[in-house]
Amino acid sequence: MIKNHKQLASSPAAKRCLSILEAGMAALDPEKAIRDVVRIKGKQLVIGTHTFPLNRKIIVVGAGKASGLMAQILEKILGNKIRRGLVIDTKARKLKRINVVAGDHPVLSPKNVRLTKKIFQTTNNLTEDDLVICLISGGGSALFADPHIPLSTYQKLTKGLLRSGANIQEVNTIRKHVDGAKGGRFAAHCYPATVASLLVSDVPGNDPAFIASGPTVYDKTTLKKAQKVLRKYGLPQVSVSETPKEAKFFKNVHNIIVLDNEKAVNAMKKEAVRLKLKPKVLTTKLTGEARLAGIKMLKRLKAKRAVIAAGETTVTVRGKGIGGRNQELVLGALEKLSKMKNTALASMGTDGIDNSDHAGAIADEKTLALLDPKEFLKNNNSYVYWKKTKHAIITGVTGTNVADIMVAVRL
Repeated sequence: MIKNHKQLASSPAAKRCLSILEAGMAALDPEKAIRDVVRIKGKQLVIGTHTFPLNRKIIVVGAGKASGLMAQILEKILGNKIRRGLVIDTKARKLKRINVVAGDHPVLSPKNVRLTKKIFQTTNNLTEDDLVICLISGGGSALFADPHIPLSTYQKLTKGLLRSGANIQEVNTIRKHVDGAKGGRFAAHCYPATVASLLVSDVPGNDPAFIASGPTVYDKTTLKKAQKVLRKYGLPQVSVSETPKEAKFFKNVHNIIVLDNEKAVNAMKKEAVRLKLKPKVLTTKLTGEARLAGIKMLKRLKAKRAVIAAGETTVTVRGKGIGGRNQELVLGALEKLSKMKNTALASMGTDGIDNSDHAGAIADEKTLALLDPKEFLKNNNSYVYWKKTKHAIITGVTGTNVADIMVAVRL
């Protein structure tokens, strides 16, 4: 899974960190996750605890960094029972029944808007006898979008939110109120058809309403809440609109989480035990400033321990550098790490894309001596730091996305 594992395993502690990360990634098997939820039983289609007649018209749509692989797996199960399908991923796939196309990420583009409109066209004029299966995962907020405000304004607003240090709930609250695909609006569009959404969660706490901004989930946030978030971060008061609140739109909508970071964390714990380390799970909902989160983990670390965490931190951008939250998490902890013997810290995005071609970074107590991190941290330039020191974690695009996983080991 980690392509440069051998290069990064430069110390006993680092080697164990990598083994624990890879155990977590190995547990994120989308095929097993979907087959556990979706199956054919006689003339019935079973999705979770719900059963549907197979003679229904089945349409598959979706968006996100795991949606293409999910579509491939679903097509294996349902085959020609799928009438048609369109899914937006970051990478195209050639399937027989479902058209998997590549959109742009992380910035919303005109191409994404055009593809989103095609999904809406694919699901036009549905009846109560139709079944729409939605494949939703992290990254869907940018890939599946129908702005109610000018696209350039939307792009500037999203960029401002992501640079402000706002958490994912705040960012997606704004997106829901300026976008016709989010906050339950797609479910309302599909009414009166039945909708079954299979979700791969990249959101701390696994609230379906915030995974890809909840296109098929009833939205509990309000227009006033969205306006409050804009004021909090000093962002322009753009035109926002209320999300659908009518109960009828959600009566026949089923949102099912098929994969989350707890599966990864449980596997990481088992691997730590196998390595004769005592595991401690700090949280599966890690949030807050990335540069402080790694320090927090190290403070809980004792000899013969592995501190494990998962979640999604934030980066308040003050400089003009390149980087992602996982790389900044490790960079921010280097000074403290340098004072701890036989210790290593690693953090990576499970999608393999930490705002760059780096999945994350790993360091031990000797890393600080390679290159002073102060200016890199000041300029939010973590990508360049890890590229220069050759401590970046490289996986390539993984096809899944349950946010980030982190581990600190002390021998």
